[in-house]
Amino acid sequence: MMIPNEARSLLAACLLLAAPGDSVRAEENFIWTEKASEGMISLSYGPLDTGQQPVFLLSCFNEMGVAALDIFGAIQGARPGEKLTIEFSAGSSLALEGEAALDEETGAMYAEASGIEVKPLLAVLEAPGPVEITMAATKLTLSDKGRADAVEKFGKDCELD
Repeated sequence: MMIPNEARSLLAACLLLAAPGDSVRAEENFIWTEKASEGMISLSYGPLDTGQQPVFLLSCFNEMGVAALDIFGAIQGARPGEKLTIEFSAGSSLALEGEAALDEETGAMYAEASGIEVKPLLAVLEAPGPVEITMAATKLTLSDKGRADAVEKFGKDCELD
C-alpha cells in the first residue's frame, strides 16, 4: 500500500516525537490550546499550526457525558488493539487504561482512552513543571509553558467530573 507524502511526513514527525532526546527539540514550537465549540471542549498540546495533529488531545462532550483522550505518535512496545496503561506524572501521578490504535488514513499508532474521569487528569495537568506520559516502552515529556491557562479554561468549560 502506498502512503501519501503528507502521511509519511506526519508519521516521521510522530516518530521524532517519540524518539528519546528528540522530543525536547520538537516541542519548542508546540503550544497548549483549549477550544470550546457546540458542546465539545478540547485541550490539546501540539504544533503552532492547529490544523496539524496534536500530540495530546483531551475531548469533553458535555451533552453526551463522556470524555476521551488521544495521544498521537509512535508507541514502542505496543500493537494496535493491545491494552495499555497511560501513566501521567507531574507532581502527582495518574494511570488510565487505554489501548493502542492505528490511524487507518496515516498508518500512525496512537493511544486512546474513553469514558475517562476528567477531574483527576486535570489535577495532574495543573501541577507545575513538565508532564511525563509513559505508555508501554514510550515516554513523552510535555512542556508546562501555557498549560495552566489552557487547563483552567478547559476545566471551566467541561462539566464532567
